[in-house]
Amino acid sequence: MRSIRLFDLLMGFSRALDMVSPVLAGHHLRVAFLSQALAERLRLSCATRKYMLMASMLHDIGAIPLKSDTRDLIFEHNKALHCRAGWAFCKTAGLPRPVCDMVLNHHTEWCSYGAEDQNALPANCIHLADRIDVALRSKHATGLRGICTTLIAKQREYAPACLNALSSLADDADLVASLESPQRMQEHLASLFGAVILGPVQLVDLCGLFSQTIDSKSPFTATHSLGVAHTSRMLLKLSRMADSNDLTTMFIAGLLHDIGKLAIPLEILEKPAALTPEELSQIQQHAETSLDLLGSIPGFTCVRDWGGRHHERLDGTGYPHGIRGVKLSLPMRIIAVADVFTALTEDRPYRAGMPLAKAMEIIESMAELCYLDENVVALLADNVVQVNRARIRAQRRAAANFVVMRRLCGESAGAA
Repeated sequence: MRSIRLFDLLMGFSRALDMVSPVLAGHHLRVAFLSQALAERLRLSCATRKYMLMASMLHDIGAIPLKSDTRDLIFEHNKALHCRAGWAFCKTAGLPRPVCDMVLNHHTEWCSYGAEDQNALPANCIHLADRIDVALRSKHATGLRGICTTLIAKQREYAPACLNALSSLADDADLVASLESPQRMQEHLASLFGAVILGPVQLVDLCGLFSQTIDSKSPFTATHSLGVAHTSRMLLKLSRMADSNDLTTMFIAGLLHDIGKLAIPLEILEKPAALTPEELSQIQQHAETSLDLLGSIPGFTCVRDWGGRHHERLDGTGYPHGIRGVKLSLPMRIIAVADVFTALTEDRPYRAGMPLAKAMEIIESMAELCYLDENVVALLADNVVQVNRARIRAQRRAAANFVVMRRLCGESAGAA
């Protein structure tokens, strides 16, 4: 896996967030673009603007676990709830404090800040950009100049400096045209931040954050991705056919293998009865969506192929493409086994995890039917206690993180 640019990864995650609801399409990109335009007029520092990029591209990440209504981009009567959830996600993932603060405060009114709030102005820029985009997309939109006139009257909600910056942008024809062109916005942001390369720790932290977001959509799979990531990485390591870079790539592929599930309606993911053929087709579409989303991130070719093909089977009966035999690489075969193993052995709200002996009986029968690779299954069988302990530790940590996140959601009300 080659070096990954911060902007490319954020853009991929932004696309995934947009798929939660049609009304979100392009929202995070436009908010990032608008907030950077405001930041430029305000002459904010490069470091602050980088934190603003991260926060604006991820600002609604807290709406996922709340099962919120996204029709009007307000999410619920208490806007602060998804802000607190997003802040808790970012904090537990170890993101920089300014990013956490900006996500927390992207709906905070200017009059609520104290003199000690160092990230108040950039957070208010994101808040203003968010409301501009919502207004521009409404059926009563009056154009940027008309929206500017309306928002300038809300002087308790927005910083005077932000409103002055907006006023100076209101008649900028190039900016207005760019807002209608995702390509132009992406190119502009890439020109500003394209040189920012993620180190291995930063990359895993951001992917871990998004993994939590994916799993938080439903309690049925609340820690699944981390379990798959640890299981698949350990199996690849035990195979003695990978270097440290491959192990990191496999871990990330495990974290993000189900990213396409963000596009599946919750009522289908959590349906207690048998799925209809149409609903089953929608569930299976998540693998294709994962391939598309991961493939949109430059440098993620292996992450896409390894993670997005976890439902392919050796005999060609899997999905989404029915790939068979030698066309499935060892990492693809490993993550397919890891996904099944984790799904069978993990606890879920409606049932306890399956005993190891029973789980291995099922997995070995799948190998006999040529669904799963017999050598990978044998490797798992020889090391199943060790692998399972690592899976349990990882999923317990993930579960503990969700507990911490819920606690932080309550505590952050005082920090806002």
